[in-house]
Amino acid sequence: MSVPSFFSVANAIRLMLVVGLVAVFLVVVQSCSQPKTGLELFAKDSLKKLTALESPPVQPAMVFKDPDGTEMRLPNYKGKVILVNVWATWCAPCIAEMPMLDELQAKKGNERFEVVTISLDRTPEEAQAWFVKNGITNLPLWHDSSYGVSGKLNLPGLPTSVFYNKQGREIARIPGEVDWTSDEALALVDYLTE
Repeated sequence: MSVPSFFSVANAIRLMLVVGLVAVFLVVVQSCSQPKTGLELFAKDSLKKLTALESPPVQPAMVFKDPDGTEMRLPNYKGKVILVNVWATWCAPCIAEMPMLDELQAKKGNERFEVVTISLDRTPEEAQAWFVKNGITNLPLWHDSSYGVSGKLNLPGLPTSVFYNKQGREIARIPGEVDWTSDEALALVDYLTE
């Protein structure tokens, strides 16, 4: 009496058909998935939290001041891509990324791009003292004395960085600390200012 063999020609053909169907299914699924484009290409490594909101809030029409009392509004930067970083000296991730933002401004700041920092410290002098103590020399220092910018921008916490295009519309945002000296961050700035 012979024992039926699992490795018969009929089973081999069935196995090849199943494998072929799985391969065809994977090709169809892969061809239907959308390739990454635009900002999605940059959402990796230290920029993995980069998002573009479906309905971003309007750029706030608030007045910010520097330690000397000079006033600034974000619409003053129209015509430039800006990276607005909301931070405070009591926020550990904020102070960790500030030297990298300073370096980003030194490398990429020009007539088309600028890093704009908005402090939520009790006074602008506190933030200014921290800038001096830590050698931050390339960044403008603005202060929100109303502490309302977080609410107006619907920020999830500090630090949060928000990119605005030349028309003052939000392009993208990144909550949390970012390595602004990384290749992907520098490439993102180049992409947004082309």
